[in-house]
Amino acid sequence: MLLVSSMEANRLRREEGCQELPADQALGLFQTLDRLAVSGVRRFVEEARLSSFPLREVSDSALRDLVRGAIKAGRLIALRKGEGDDAAMKASADLRRLVRLIEQQTTGRLSYAGRRYKLVVDVDLGKVPGRNNYEVVGREAATRVLDGLAKQSGASGPLGTLLGQAGAKLTPDWRPPFSEPDGLILLRGIPVAQAVATDVGPAITPSQLAKLKDPQKKDAWIKIHLVDADKGTAIEGASLRLKLPDATTPSSHDTDKDGLVDLPDVPAGTFNLEGVDDDQVWELVAHETT
Repeated sequence: MLLVSSMEANRLRREEGCQELPADQALGLFQTLDRLAVSGVRRFVEEARLSSFPLREVSDSALRDLVRGAIKAGRLIALRKGEGDDAAMKASADLRRLVRLIEQQTTGRLSYAGRRYKLVVDVDLGKVPGRNNYEVVGREAATRVLDGLAKQSGASGPLGTLLGQAGAKLTPDWRPPFSEPDGLILLRGIPVAQAVATDVGPAITPSQLAKLKDPQKKDAWIKIHLVDADKGTAIEGASLRLKLPDATTPSSHDTDKDGLVDLPDVPAGTFNLEGVDDDQVWELVAHETT
């Protein structure tokens, strides 16, 4: 007799073909344990953490009561090696062989209606790489998917035949920990949303922002050339004050070595231009705007 937790019992039944003993039979066998066996049970209880009390303070009699209570409550399951161990292992081997043949036919890519799928044997479910990236498909939906794949590949072809066999060996729906799978399981890949980088582009100027607010508003270009009226030479470093239509305060600009002030991409409208130097008087003799 083997005493294990309910979760471990499910695994041993599935993978090793162990059979569960009825609780009353397990209690009867447990009652016949000799003192040497009870010492082994003490170690088991300590490892299974069935008691929150230090076991050195628990008598053999109390220990027996503790284990009996766990068996009655279903926290401990009594198992024995089943006669069908070899048959269960052969059945799993046959299912694995069928899965391998399907993977060879599909080069490991089982897809239908834009979704990816994977067939696994019940005992191999916990060993699937990237298990969290898949969800279990219920039997009814799994049957539809395999039927659709068979028709898609040609029902009379080798792959269609293999998919038909797989559909017949699908596990009934199960609900852990109360039941367990028994047969093939169809997994479906869970879609992963991918982040797409967005190019926000370069920063925009205030005038470009104004244009976005008012698409009908056109930008203008101003070029000022300051020259000495008598000599005809360029005046460098002269300060000019220019008030734009969209500005609340005038902006100052100094002419370069060629006497130029170049203001591209400014809002269209009426501009006010004046000199800053108190001892100079500027006279506008020509202008050009675009």
